[in-house]
Amino acid sequence: MNAVPPRSSVPGLTRARVLSRRIGFYILVLATVLTSTFMLHRILRQGGMDRLEYGMLVVFVPLVYQLACGFWLAMTGLVCGYLGDRLDLRKTLPPDPGPGAAGTPVAVVMPVFNEDVTRVFEGLRAMYRSIEQTGRLSQYDFFVLSDSDDPNKWIEEEVAWMELCRQLDAFGKIFYRKRRHSLNKKSGNIADFCRRWGSKYRYMLVLDADSLMTGERMVEMTRVMDAHPEVGILQTAPRIVAADSLFGRLIQFAQAMYGTPFLRGSSFLQMGDANFWGHNAIIRLKPFIEHCALPELPGNSRILSHDFVEAALMRKAGYWVWLLPAEDGSYEETPPTLTDFLKRERRWCQGNLQHFWLLFAKGWKRQNRLHFLNGILSYVASPLWLLFLLHATVLATHGTLPPGWQKSPPGIALFIVTLGLLFIPKIAITLGHILSGRAKSFGGAFRLLVGSVLDTVLFTLLAPVAMIFRSRFVWDTLRGKPARWVTQRRKGGDAVDWREPILTFAGVTLLGMGWTALAWWYSPLFCMWMSPVLLGLMLSIPYAIATSGPLLGRFFAVPEETDPPPLLRDLAANLARARENPPLLPELAPYGGLMEVLLDPFVSALHISLLRQRPSVPPRSKLYLESVRQRLIQSGPSALTKREIKALMYDPDVLLRLHYDLWSASAADLSPWWALAIRQYNIIAVEPPTGLATA
Repeated sequence: MNAVPPRSSVPGLTRARVLSRRIGFYILVLATVLTSTFMLHRILRQGGMDRLEYGMLVVFVPLVYQLACGFWLAMTGLVCGYLGDRLDLRKTLPPDPGPGAAGTPVAVVMPVFNEDVTRVFEGLRAMYRSIEQTGRLSQYDFFVLSDSDDPNKWIEEEVAWMELCRQLDAFGKIFYRKRRHSLNKKSGNIADFCRRWGSKYRYMLVLDADSLMTGERMVEMTRVMDAHPEVGILQTAPRIVAADSLFGRLIQFAQAMYGTPFLRGSSFLQMGDANFWGHNAIIRLKPFIEHCALPELPGNSRILSHDFVEAALMRKAGYWVWLLPAEDGSYEETPPTLTDFLKRERRWCQGNLQHFWLLFAKGWKRQNRLHFLNGILSYVASPLWLLFLLHATVLATHGTLPPGWQKSPPGIALFIVTLGLLFIPKIAITLGHILSGRAKSFGGAFRLLVGSVLDTVLFTLLAPVAMIFRSRFVWDTLRGKPARWVTQRRKGGDAVDWREPILTFAGVTLLGMGWTALAWWYSPLFCMWMSPVLLGLMLSIPYAIATSGPLLGRFFAVPEETDPPPLLRDLAANLARARENPPLLPELAPYGGLMEVLLDPFVSALHISLLRQRPSVPPRSKLYLESVRQRLIQSGPSALTKREIKALMYDPDVLLRLHYDLWSASAADLSPWWALAIRQYNIIAVEPPTGLATA
């Protein structure tokens, strides 16, 4: 029999309170939508309404609904910031028994896929030290769950894991597992962990490869779960840190400036019906294993945005999902450039649109259906906005819109309401930072104001570009074109790539130029009304190039930089030391992992010891591996495909023979690549075999 979750242990959480909060919120949203729609209707009806006008009105409703939801969430969060929220789970905790008390076992899991290995393991080091300082280390075990299909990353991960365990004396506390087949991507990686080790732990704290969390926050989350056994998932809102490009710093600044009120507003509204974002969250493992297996979608396709579905399944089983409105202690990174941001948006778009198949399934809670719907609307809104603007352009150029509609009372009123929905929360939040003295953590009031103005300008230029690409992503998803699962780039690097932005945004630029010419030909006033959209499209190439570098980034200071917490200071110092190690020669770097595992006896022994035992190799496979082995020695690794290299690296007998062959062969029997590799290895053999810091 499955365990039934207990009744709510949160004081004051009653059905009446839940309904009053949500009914009050949606009354405000509905009033805003009806008022705005009525104003647009008054504008359109002046010249008589036909199908185009009615179509424009229909498209307008979901767009203003999203604006209204964002506005009232922010305003609710501002009120909660001053008055507090009695349903904040942190206020319900009993006194801390102290580090000497026995704690429930927690697995801290980090799925990785071809990530920056040094960053992954230095982040793990910082978190391990942070939890150690709380005195609760015995309660937590750490797991790096690798799906990396790059042989170099695979070997780097193994060596980095061994070195980290050795330096921290953490054998038996930090574990590494490499899957042979990356079935079902990240969700399959987590499911594999749950099958193998889930029964040993009460909770699973899920991190991404770029995640960071302080020991204090981990302990607090664990204590909340202990105090409230009906909570199945507790989600934090991670702060963005370590951005090194203007685009990344723009996202980082906006979240630090405006994110907290939206977080508090979401927590106030959702209570135990919050959402799961897939990382920086703690999960009660038993109900997760029993109830949260992902269903298949029509056509045997797999769910991409698994987190929303897992939250809905947890609620369906009767457990709560809560959002912890904490402002610090939980961190992540963001894509460094506009092109990287759009690549991630492509995957997220397909994942959210998949939820349409689940929207009308039986058994979901109302709030989870609303999460599915809002996730779909977050991407469908872009083609709807594009349709709205195209409707406006067609109506304007055909003379259907009444003359001077922009200056009419309904037109002015709608303009003011729209500006209010967009900018009143930003102005109120900015003034709140200044009046409360929090502006100092943003570098002072002047830098905060300059950053806020630049943020508004840059996001205004970004919005129409995102609209065009999200519209294309929706179309690609509807016609069955799948998104690719690729490694997410997390740092911009020193050099700015010009070629990719030019190729990516050339079509958008031409669209903006043509649209501008058409609007100006009809009416310079209409062109001015459309100018924020048209400028964003025409400037997309210089925008993408300029924001890929550090230009103007100094105006976007955030509290994590002006007064960094110890966790971030430790990570930055360790990364600086770790990256001092000399890199491999450019000719060797593409196959550095293969070089290490075949030349270094320590790395070779470590890698072979971590391979899972397999039955005897069939004769045909032996012949295949023998031919690959000979080509590798005689022609170098560039003569092999990635698949062939992986086949060698999974066979311990072939690896041992290659190690012997390479060290015993004469120079005439080796390819020039191997001769260079052996010389390089002999030079750096005295260096530590990893990029990890030794502190």
